[in-house]
Amino acid sequence: MSFKHTIFLTSANGHIGQELVAELLQDNVKLILPTSNASRLQANLPTSANESNVVVEQGSLGDPQWLEKLFRQHNVDIAYLCLTTTDEFIVSLNFLDAMKRAGTIKHFVYLSACGDYTSEQGYNNVVKNCSAMHVLVKPAIERKIELSDFPWTTTVLGPALFYDNDLRSKNYIMNGYFDEPLGEKGVSRVSTKDIATVACNAMLHPETWAGKKIMIGSKKKYTGSEVAKLWSEAIGKEVKICPSTKEGFDEFESVFFKKSPNPAWARDLRLMYELFAVQSFGPTDEEYETLVECLGREPEDYEEFVRKTGKEWTS
Repeated sequence: MSFKHTIFLTSANGHIGQELVAELLQDNVKLILPTSNASRLQANLPTSANESNVVVEQGSLGDPQWLEKLFRQHNVDIAYLCLTTTDEFIVSLNFLDAMKRAGTIKHFVYLSACGDYTSEQGYNNVVKNCSAMHVLVKPAIERKIELSDFPWTTTVLGPALFYDNDLRSKNYIMNGYFDEPLGEKGVSRVSTKDIATVACNAMLHPETWAGKKIMIGSKKKYTGSEVAKLWSEAIGKEVKICPSTKEGFDEFESVFFKKSPNPAWARDLRLMYELFAVQSFGPTDEEYETLVECLGREPEDYEEFVRKTGKEWTS
């Protein structure tokens, strides 16, 4: 069977990845899915996946020789990189190098974060004001892509704060407390479905989206108190927000550390939320219009998500 594209898709078993696999398989493409746990990934594949259009490869993204081999073996022409790990910088750089050595890639889609990271002012702002590794790696990779003479076109995706994150706070919310210190400057919220749709369109239509960064998120930037009010209305009881104070950040880091064996990761997330306390996060009005053009519709509604989820939790 002849396919239009062979796409190398990382993080296929994640929240974005599962949505993205399903969307891509609606078209005539072949997917190469690297994973450290093949059986778990295969169990979560959509019914449209079969031996002809999906190949699951077990291994480590931290192995650049393995990556290069897979790119060549499957003649991959589109690659998508989505990472959030403590070794994200070295893995991302090796991923780019493996693509270059393989020589098969025609288009690359990189999941970064919302914000201007490549202009001199934008780059200097994020480097000066942010110390969170999982944020700072994004502008570094974006600048690497911009300044390098890579033999492929690139689309960069810039999502805002995932509103799926709220789901892991269910126990706190139902007990009247939203445990993320979102601050009062305003944070744009985004669904993983919208990120997947934009990624899919960027991959399948590089003639339109190559060379661009697409910011993905709600036009409205929600403050912590607004989010707490939305959840209060959704579950029918008062919900208070974790304050963006030293005490609030200390509490957030302490609680998250108990959920993770890595103290550096808990601190890294704290550093991101401390940035939200001093500056807003989300697309400009112009960037939002570009998002609507790429989606072909308005993005999904965060407030509707809260209402629907609150109803499910309290029914």
